[in-house]
Amino acid sequence: MTTLNFKGLNFEVLDNVLAKRYSKFLMDNIHESKEFYFMGDQRTQIKSEIDKIVYMLGKEPTSDLNMLHEYFADQHEDPEMDRLNNLIHYYELIENNFPPRWGMMVGKSTMELFPADYEHFTLEREPGMLYVNYPHVGKHFAEVAYSMDFDIKKEQYVPQDHCRPSFHIWLGDPITNAELSNFWPRLSAAHFRLKDRLDLPDLEDPALRVGYIPFAKLSDDINTNELVNYFLKEKSKCKNQWELFD
Repeated sequence: MTTLNFKGLNFEVLDNVLAKRYSKFLMDNIHESKEFYFMGDQRTQIKSEIDKIVYMLGKEPTSDLNMLHEYFADQHEDPEMDRLNNLIHYYELIENNFPPRWGMMVGKSTMELFPADYEHFTLEREPGMLYVNYPHVGKHFAEVAYSMDFDIKKEQYVPQDHCRPSFHIWLGDPITNAELSNFWPRLSAAHFRLKDRLDLPDLEDPALRVGYIPFAKLSDDINTNELVNYFLKEKSKCKNQWELFD
């Protein structure tokens, strides 16, 4: 069993070809990435920082998350936009009552995904599991459906076709198929409305690439509250993290 170690914690690589291939790629290129800590900051502080950047772009500050994504998409070549993008995702987590998040991003090296890899995308979440981050400027289908962004531009819909040395850990409660029962109708409605315009594969087709790819699982028996507190302590000591606030 291959083991990864991050922040003094051991993670067992899942027993499949994609997880093993990605883990090797990750460790070969992880020097390109920095840690991110989406935890411990106030919603108002995050929004204030977003508004400052948006104002400097000559745009009108807004609480419309889809509009904020458009601001980033229009300006993503500006290095400051990496900070805006990270803040937007941080804000989205809090707005949508998602758990805190730790991980590493973003790195420039890429690992191609093949059709056989699409079988590994999942909406289910397991505490302590590591998931490959979505690396594109744009939205994947689950994000489109969750945000009900039915006016999305065709070029902004980008199904994941590669990975970078970029991942996150799930620090929330388990999400099983039973917990997802309320989300499937939303996925179905989004697929019905957008299938032709976005040229989507069938809803049951793995090529739709719904969710994220899991690749490793925490070896130690530790609950999510303990994990969040652990990462909060690590955040104060970390010298290689994305600085979110100016």
